[in-house]
Amino acid sequence: MQERSSAKSADRVDALNWRAPTLRIRFGAPLLSLALFTLLVAVFAASPVTTPTDSRWAVHTAMSIAKGHGGDLSEYLALIEKHNNDNIEYPDGRPRNIYPIGPSLLAVPAVVVSAWLRPEWAEGLRYDMPVQTEQFIASLVGAAAGVVFYWVILSQFQSQAIALASTAIFSFGTSMWSTATRALWQHGPLVLMLVIAMLLLVRARQRPQLVQYLGLPVAMAYLMRPTAIVAILVFSTYVLFLHRPWFVRYLCWAMLVAVPWLGFNLRIYHHLVPAYYHNNAFSGQARFVSGLLGNLFSPSRGLFVFSPVLLFALSGFVLALRDRELRPLTLAYGAIIAGNLIIIGEAWMWWGGHSYGPRFMTDVVPFLVYFTAFNFRLPETFRHRTQVTVSTVIAVLALASAAIHAQGALRRATWQWNASPINIDEAPTRAWDWRDPQFARTEPK
Repeated sequence: MQERSSAKSADRVDALNWRAPTLRIRFGAPLLSLALFTLLVAVFAASPVTTPTDSRWAVHTAMSIAKGHGGDLSEYLALIEKHNNDNIEYPDGRPRNIYPIGPSLLAVPAVVVSAWLRPEWAEGLRYDMPVQTEQFIASLVGAAAGVVFYWVILSQFQSQAIALASTAIFSFGTSMWSTATRALWQHGPLVLMLVIAMLLLVRARQRPQLVQYLGLPVAMAYLMRPTAIVAILVFSTYVLFLHRPWFVRYLCWAMLVAVPWLGFNLRIYHHLVPAYYHNNAFSGQARFVSGLLGNLFSPSRGLFVFSPVLLFALSGFVLALRDRELRPLTLAYGAIIAGNLIIIGEAWMWWGGHSYGPRFMTDVVPFLVYFTAFNFRLPETFRHRTQVTVSTVIAVLALASAAIHAQGALRRATWQWNASPINIDEAPTRAWDWRDPQFARTEPK
C-alpha cells in the first residue's frame, strides 16, 4: 500500500512538472531543416494564386542589377510602356522601380541561376512578366524564413515538437502563405531578415558576440521595407543597453549595408532615401482607430479573423514576461509589434489596397507566432490537463487559420474580391461587410 501511495504521489509530481516533449536530435536537425525547406517550397510554389502587382518589376530589377545596370530598366522600356509605366519612376531620367530595391537584391542569385539554365527565359523578360518565376523566388524566400524561424523556436525551447508546431503556424496559419509567397512583395524578404535577427538574438544569450552581426539583417530589413524602421530603433536600443561592448561593432556591420545604399540613393535620387520612403501609404491621417481596428478585427482584413490562432500571442506575451532573463527581449519584441500597429493605424490606405487579408500585419507575424509558442510550455503551476486543453485549442485554431489562408493561396476568386462588386480602394468600408468576407468568396461576383 505504501508503494502504491508513493507511485501516485510521483505521478502527481510528474503531472505538475509536465513539459512539452523534448526530442533532441543531434544529427537529425539539419536533415529535418532540409526536408522542411523542401516541403515549404513545394507547397508555396504549387499554390496557384499569384499576385504580382506592387512587385511586378522586382525580377526585371534583379536582372538589371545582375547585369551591372544598377536597377536601370531601359532595356525593358517597351514592356514598361505596354504596362502604362505602372510602378515606374524616372529619378535620373531612366525608368526604375518605385518600390524598395531590397527584394530585388535578394532575388539576384535566383535570377542569375534562372538565366544561366534558361537563356531564352532571360531574353523573354523584354516581352513579358515572369509571373511564375517571381512566385517561385518568393516561395524560396518564404521557405527560408520558415526554416530560420524553426531554428529560432528550437533554440528557445529545445523542443522539436514545439519548433515544428510553431513553424507550421508561421508558414500556413498566417499571411506568409496567402500573401508573402504569392509574389515578391516586400513582406517576405522583410520577414526573412527579421527571423535571422531573432535567431542571432536567441543564440546571443549563450554567445554574446553574435549580437554584433545583428546589424547586417537589421540594415537589410530597411532596404526591404521602410516599416523596418521600428525594428531598427528597438533592436539598436536593445543592443546599446544590454550588449553595449558590442554596440560599435553592431553599427559597423550595419554600415556595410547602409553606406553603399545611401551612396546609391544620393547618386540616383539625390536624396539619402528614395521618395517611396517618405511618400507612400504610411502617411499619417486622422482615422487611426478605424485603421487599427480594421487590421485586427474586420472580416476581410482582420488579423484575428484570418489567423485566430494568434489570439494566443497575448497570453504568450504574458507567459514570456515571467522569465526574468528573457524579459528584455520579450519587451523588445512587444515594442516592435506595438510600433508597427501605430504605423498601420496611421496608414491612409489601412486596408492595404488589392491584397488578401491582413497584409500589413505580415511584418509582425514572426513575433506573434513566437509568443504563441510559449503556450505550448506552461509554467509548473498549471496542471497537465490544462496544458493538453490549451494545446488542443491552439491546434484547432491553427487548422482554422490555415484553412482561411489556404483560400487566398488556392482560390483566385478571393483575389477578385478586391475589385468586385466594387473596388475596395473606392469603398474600403467593404472590409467590414460580414455578408461578403473575402476568405469566403468562392466565385467572382
